[in-house]
Amino acid sequence: MLNKLLKYDLKYMIKNMMVFYVLSIFFAFTTRLLFNMEQSTMINIIGQISVGCMFSMVISTLINTIMRSWVRFRNSLYKDESYLTHTLPVTKNNIYNSKFIQTLIFFIIGFAIVIISLFIAYYSKENWQAITRYIKTITTGLNMSTTFFVTMFLIIVFLEVFNAIQCGFLGIILGHQRNNNKLGYSVTIGFIVYIIAQTIILGLVYVYGLFDPTVMELFETGNINIEVTAFKTLAVLSSALYIVIIYIMSIICKSALNKGVNIE
Repeated sequence: MLNKLLKYDLKYMIKNMMVFYVLSIFFAFTTRLLFNMEQSTMINIIGQISVGCMFSMVISTLINTIMRSWVRFRNSLYKDESYLTHTLPVTKNNIYNSKFIQTLIFFIIGFAIVIISLFIAYYSKENWQAITRYIKTITTGLNMSTTFFVTMFLIIVFLEVFNAIQCGFLGIILGHQRNNNKLGYSVTIGFIVYIIAQTIILGLVYVYGLFDPTVMELFETGNINIEVTAFKTLAVLSSALYIVIIYIMSIICKSALNKGVNIE
């Protein structure tokens, strides 16, 4: 039954997100085409418009992935569509798991679309070399592997945003346990949960720093010449803590959901 739920969730998301994927790629191609044409005032103006449209679609892809995930979650659990959802022979855990997996899939797709669009629009041997030189300047100064730096940066950004999405899920669940102003409570609670999650992660890093002087130095000094092992430890530790927080919050969400649903 989880597979069937996931199929409908994926259909909903692809129907709403496909336009952003297509337009992001389309404007990436037009940007590359226009920038490779012989430049004139008009071509330059149209090219800049194309760039603006591409970045607008790229940003919209990420924002709408987040917003549509919340809307899908709310509609299928608490709005008119929920009357069908709750008559299905499926547990609330499976309902939540479907929304969780759907969000994860489309967030990965959204990230991929952003990278592909930027690659199409701007890739050239010269641009690639300029980017790699810039990154290597940073990583060489930190005495750090370029692959490690880029990989950990992408992982942390991904986990950070995905954690925010799940905080929104918990906010929706707890907000709809109220008798009135459910949407307002959902937004407020979701924001508070996000702040609490961030505070917990920061607090746990600080506790770890009590046993690791190199990490504690990050809290106690503004010196940029901090030992590279501290940055490596912080990156790995933060990623691990985000994964744990996301897992624990999913359990809390399921527990709260299983206490009952007040359909609007």
